[in-house]
This record gives sequence, structure tokens and C-alpha cells, in this order.
Amino acid sequence: MGELELPNLDPTSDRPVFKQIADHLRAAIDSKDLSPGEKLPSESQLIGHYDVARMTVRHALQILQSEG
Repeated sequence: MGELELPNLDPTSDRPVFKQIADHLRAAIDSKDLSPGEKLPSESQLIGHYDVARMTVRHALQILQSEG
């Protein structure tokens, strides 16, 4: 998925998948793995990496958008 390395989902976690994805992206932003102004991976890239439905990825991105 380009240079950004995102962890895999934890299937044993009680945390919903979309929240895990949002957590991973937030952590990449907070740790400066994603620079200010740098684009997040595309929906297609996230779907391919996490092997989830488009709506799951969109829900994760909506969480981040609502946080600013």
C-alpha cells in the first residue's frame, strides 16, 4: 500500500472493524507516518489491505472526518 505500513486487523478484538481501521489511520497521523497534507490511502487500497467492504472503510473515514 505504498510507503505507509498499516497493521492488520485483530480478529480477536471486541472493537468493531471500522473502529480498528480508524485507529490505525489515526495512529499513522499522530506518529507522523502521514505528514500534514499527505493523502490517506484510497478506499480501494484500504479495502484491499483490510479485505473489508467499502462501507466499512467509509465508516472508518467518516469517524476521522468527524474528528477533524
